[in-house]
Amino acid sequence: MSLFVVAKIEDEEYAIGIEKVQTIEKILPITRVPQTENYVKGVINLRGEIIPVISLRLKLGLPEKEYDEDTRIVVLKDYDMAVGLIVDNANEVVEIREEDIDRLSFSEGEEEYSKFVSTVGKIKDRVLLILDLNKLLGVGM
Repeated sequence: MSLFVVAKIEDEEYAIGIEKVQTIEKILPITRVPQTENYVKGVINLRGEIIPVISLRLKLGLPEKEYDEDTRIVVLKDYDMAVGLIVDNANEVVEIREEDIDRLSFSEGEEEYSKFVSTVGKIKDRVLLILDLNKLLGVGM
């Protein structure tokens, strides 16, 4: 069994391995960093630590949405690096059995999407897209 944090973007549910999640925060003031990719929203000061923040919506090629009371920053940490993902909602942890995790195969036209999602987890009638954080962030997370 593996534990995952469920992050929602619109009607889609994405799973993030809980071993990489340091904390989940309500939206905080974000300081913009000039000349960065559009999905890089800037940096936050989280209890004295400066953390870069990216919009999962924009990274996945979806339109921006105004932040609301459900918007969360999922702070991921691996080794000495931390990064925040802005998601529409993240308030659930689920267990997925290894036998309920399947690899996806994409057709040529869906290559862009397959960069970030290579497996899915099934829980009863739900399907969770499991984010590949190494590919999503382009680093060794």
